Amino acid sequence: MIPVLKQKIDDKTIAADFKQPMEQNDYAKVIAISSGKGGVGKSFLATNLAIEFSTQGNSVCLFDADTNMANINILLGITPLHTLQHFFSQSLSIEDIIIKGTAGIDIIAGASGISDFIRLSQPQQQKLVSGLNSLEKNYQYLFIDTAAGVDETNISLILAAPYLILTITGEPTSLTDAFSLLRILKKYHFNRPVLVIVNMVNNRLTAQTIYKRFKDAVTKYLQLKSYLAGYVLKDENVPLSILQQQALISTQAKSPASQCIKRICQRLRKVFEQRQHKNASFSHYFSDLVLPDELYVKESEEKTDSCHEQEFIPANITNTISSINPEQNHSPNNALLRASHFARVLAERNIYVINKSIITIYCRQYCNKYRLHT
Repeated sequence: MIPVLKQKIDDKTIAADFKQPMEQNDYAKVIAISSGKGGVGKSFLATNLAIEFSTQGNSVCLFDADTNMANINILLGITPLHTLQHFFSQSLSIEDIIIKGTAGIDIIAGASGISDFIRLSQPQQQKLVSGLNSLEKNYQYLFIDTAAGVDETNISLILAAPYLILTITGEPTSLTDAFSLLRILKKYHFNRPVLVIVNMVNNRLTAQTIYKRFKDAVTKYLQLKSYLAGYVLKDENVPLSILQQQALISTQAKSPASQCIKRICQRLRKVFEQRQHKNASFSHYFSDLVLPDELYVKESEEKTDSCHEQEFIPANITNTISSINPEQNHSPNNALLRASHFARVLAERNIYVINKSIITIYCRQYCNKYRLHT
């Protein structure tokens, strides 16, 4: 029996933050599933969430947008005839590369060695935007499994997607890298609520502790709202399903991890039902982002933000940030490249900030235990 996740903020409160009284249309609900680092189970969750949504009678497409280490097809034991690489290099439409009806969903397989979207030629950008627009019109849900990290492709996709699901674990590197991802998104005026899934935990209490630690840092230093969409328990069936290249939710529906995923989907559906789409599509916004004039961060904004957090930055990191030449790479076409570079520069500072919170929590827990024994 999987314990029901208890939170101070109920589903109605979560839905209220996502609800926007906008004109409805027939575009798909687009969900970007991301993480700060690899190895946290992001692609596993994206695959199983998409399949579970399809079992409720929804038309679902899973887009593997990881152009460096694509693995959705590997998780499901598929050898695709065509991938994104063929879409860009050959005269194929997006429909030509769709893998139909795999485990109840349609899949677009990613590939290794493709240039970042921002570096595509103008005709390639237009072809991608046209393909995304076609997908939105043909499905009810479009799940985008982004690459881990803060590269240009991730930034564009996440900023364009109406929903962001962030996958974390209890590892300090997972927390700090996820924080870094949100930090760079914040630089580009990302201000939507973030749905967080805590993966590979032993129990509900551990999941809540990990999430609270992460949420406190995100709220305090980034002023972003986040909500716990759910957690997934450690389950020996998970690595077994990966070895067998089968979806856990299909083959072991009653396993602990599958039950957790089902609960997450129930909560996500409530959120998605509350949100009405803008009268403009995901592909429309993505077309603006691959030509990133609107992503340009003014020098004054960068300086203001850095000064605001000056007290939390160690001296050596302050010197590193102050050494950045604000006149370099100010071409609009380099906006996302600057974002990625700035994220790397700030990585050490972000680790310092969030680790400081983590250490404080652990010290308090240790002191409390010590008092109990003395």
